[in-house]
Amino acid sequence: MVDGLKGIDWYRLRGHDGYGDDLPRLLRQARTSVEPHEELVRQLIGGESEVSEATAAAWPFLLELVAHDHTPSREWLLENLCGAIAVAGGSGSADVHPSWPAAWEASKPALIALLGHGSAAVRRGVLFLLGKGLGDSAPVLPALSARWEEETDPATRLCLVLVATEFAGRGDEAATGWLRELEVADGEPQARLLVSAATRPDAGVILRGLTGDLELFLATGSYEMGYDEVLEHVLWLVGPKDFEGIDLVLALVDVLPWRTEALDYLRRLFERDTTDVGLVVPYVPVWVADPDVRLRAFAVWLVGVARAREHRDLVAERVHDHAVTSLGQKVSTLATSVLEDLG
Repeated sequence: MVDGLKGIDWYRLRGHDGYGDDLPRLLRQARTSVEPHEELVRQLIGGESEVSEATAAAWPFLLELVAHDHTPSREWLLENLCGAIAVAGGSGSADVHPSWPAAWEASKPALIALLGHGSAAVRRGVLFLLGKGLGDSAPVLPALSARWEEETDPATRLCLVLVATEFAGRGDEAATGWLRELEVADGEPQARLLVSAATRPDAGVILRGLTGDLELFLATGSYEMGYDEVLEHVLWLVGPKDFEGIDLVLALVDVLPWRTEALDYLRRLFERDTTDVGLVVPYVPVWVADPDVRLRAFAVWLVGVARAREHRDLVAERVHDHAVTSLGQKVSTLATSVLEDLG
C-alpha cells in the first residue's frame, strides 16, 4: 500500500472536502486504527450520487484494507464506506467523476476474490458492492455461478441472486439469462421469488416467497430490508411500469402481514398517477365494510382520489366510524372530508 500511495499526486485530486493530500496518511492509519474512519467518510463520501476524483483514486486502497484480516472494523469499512461509494458510483449520476468507471471495473477481480472469504459477512458485503456498483456484468456472472455451487450460508445465497437481479432489473440481458438458467431448490422460496420476479413473473411463486419466513432478507447484511423495501424491490423487478404489479399488490392486501405495505404502495402509486385507479375502485364495497380499519380508511380515501361518486353513500355510512388508523386519523374525519370534496 505504501508504495502505491506514493505513486499518486494526491495534492491535485479533488475530494468531497477539499483536496486529497491527507488521504495517504488516513489510509495508512486505517491499517491499525479505527480513528481515521470518520475523517475518511468525510473526505470520500459526498451525496448519494457523487463520487469524487480522490475517491476513485482511493478505491483500490480501501479494498486492500477490506481484504486484510487484521484491519480494525473491516466489516464497518466494507459496509459503511465502500458500500456508500459503490451505491453512488452505480447511480449513473453526472456527479460521478469520469475516472470512477475505470477504477470500478479494475477493482472487480479483487472483489471477486473476496467472494471466497471465510466470513459470510465479508462475502455478503462484497456482493452488496457488486450489485450496487453495477457496470459490466461479464466478469461478475461467472463468479456468482461458482459461488452458488459452493455457498452454504442461506443469506449469502440470497445475496447472490440479489446481485443478478440488480443487473437484470436495469436491463442487463446476460443477467436475465443467468437467472433463467439458475437452478434454485424449492426450499429457497425467497430466491425463487426473485428469479420469478426478474424473469417470468409467477404470482404464486412470488406470494409463497413473500409470505414465508423473511428473516433471510433481514439477515443479508448490507442488503437489510424491511417489509416495504422487499415489496418495492420485488415490484421493481416485476416490470418497468408501476401498474404491472398491481395484481400482486392486490393479492398481498389479503395477506395480513403485508396489508399495510400493500396499501401504502397503492396509496403512493395513486398519489403520483391516478390513471389506473379505476382498477381498484371495484374493491371499495368490500373494503369499506371490512373489520380492519386499515382497509376501511383506504377505501374511503380511494373514493376521494378516484372521484368515485357512485360510492358516495358507502362513504356517508362511515361518517360515524370513529375507529382510528395507525396514523391517528379517524375514519369518520376522513369520510367527512371526502364527502365535502365530492360535493
